[in-house]
Amino acid sequence: MDVPVSAWAVELFNDEETAREVRDRIGQALVDMQANARSSQQDADVSSTQVHGVARYRGAFERVSEELADLPGAQLVKPNGFQFDLVRIGNGLLYPFCFSKKDSNVRSARIQNVWSVIRELFAFAPPSEQADLFGGYGFDPSAVELRPRLAALAKDTRLVLIPFACNAAGLLKPYWGVAALADENGTLEWVIDPEPLPLPDAPKAKLTIPQQLAGHPGFDEGEQPIVALAPRPSAERKQDLPPVSEVAPIEPLTNENDEK
Repeated sequence: MDVPVSAWAVELFNDEETAREVRDRIGQALVDMQANARSSQQDADVSSTQVHGVARYRGAFERVSEELADLPGAQLVKPNGFQFDLVRIGNGLLYPFCFSKKDSNVRSARIQNVWSVIRELFAFAPPSEQADLFGGYGFDPSAVELRPRLAALAKDTRLVLIPFACNAAGLLKPYWGVAALADENGTLEWVIDPEPLPLPDAPKAKLTIPQQLAGHPGFDEGEQPIVALAPRPSAERKQDLPPVSEVAPIEPLTNENDEK
């Protein structure tokens, strides 16, 4: 079933075709992320799901950037001090994150750790319209000082969040949308409602190619083997006996007396 692309995505990624491609590739990336994380967990053969969590965290960024890197206009951005590439395409800057390990309402999603890079990413999000208990606003994007690689991005860049619920058993609910950071506790105020991402039926097959040795000679470039030659006994040469290159076959015995 073909799911139509929302108008906000078409505007943000410049045209409907690109928006659809971005959306579908994000879905494929998340399915591949979960397949790799589950495989890592199974290979580890341990009771803790920590292996899955580490593979899932890294895979969310790596699979998304890997899946989208070859799209026309895609730009990989690694903020100073951040270990992963983020993808900017059109005017959208994509940020995937796991918001829950169980089937939860995405509207309750929050950023678990609002550290410096996260604050700077939300400088590309709309400002919050919700005042706190004291009448002020918990987070002001315009007051954030950006590190160089983020400061170099176009001013019309918009942060697109990709929240997903996931655990070692499966990928539960992936979404995308635009939200403001309402406070320092990571509360999100959705400006564009989070929409479910359509997912492919299966992960991409991984093709493993053995590492090739550089500078190794080809089959026909090696040294020729030295074959040791055994001279014929002089007695055979004097009797003018023909040379024998193979040992004569031994006839099987049909009777014990044949041996005598």
